[in-house]
Amino acid sequence: MIKKRIEESLILRLILLGELLKRRRDIISKDLGISTQQWLILLHLAHDPNIPYFEKEQHKKPMLASEIAESLHVSRPNITNILNSLIEKGLLAQADDSDDKRRRRLTLSDKGRELLASLQPHRERVNAELFEDFSFGQKQQLLNMIDQLTHILEQQLNKGHDTV
Repeated sequence: MIKKRIEESLILRLILLGELLKRRRDIISKDLGISTQQWLILLHLAHDPNIPYFEKEQHKKPMLASEIAESLHVSRPNITNILNSLIEKGLLAQADDSDDKRRRRLTLSDKGRELLASLQPHRERVNAELFEDFSFGQKQQLLNMIDQLTHILEQQLNKGHDTV
């Protein structure tokens, strides 16, 4: 028999929250004519300071596909098709890496920057509405707890812990 435990309740609620946020993200990105993954890549190439990857790394130059894959926790081959689609849509540009000519660095094209700029007011509004009943202190506390959980989970996964 499964017993009620706070840890399991927390995990299941976090999963539900993630699914609801994904649904909202899918609605927003669909309106733009891109997928959620494509939107997240555009945010990476815009060096969105809200993405945890940019808190750890000081990326000022265009990104490699492998860096984007690492930040999104997906494999390099999984990201390639998405990147190619964004290039075909004219949202990304490529340039040779100055250190290794075999590698290509990615940047937002003017069209990609315009798309993100057009979305930003809507993004800010819906996010503000989601958290309007929380004080700044509550939001900061929640962010700190999520960061702590993320750090613990990353450490466990890196050590190869069985997480089931």
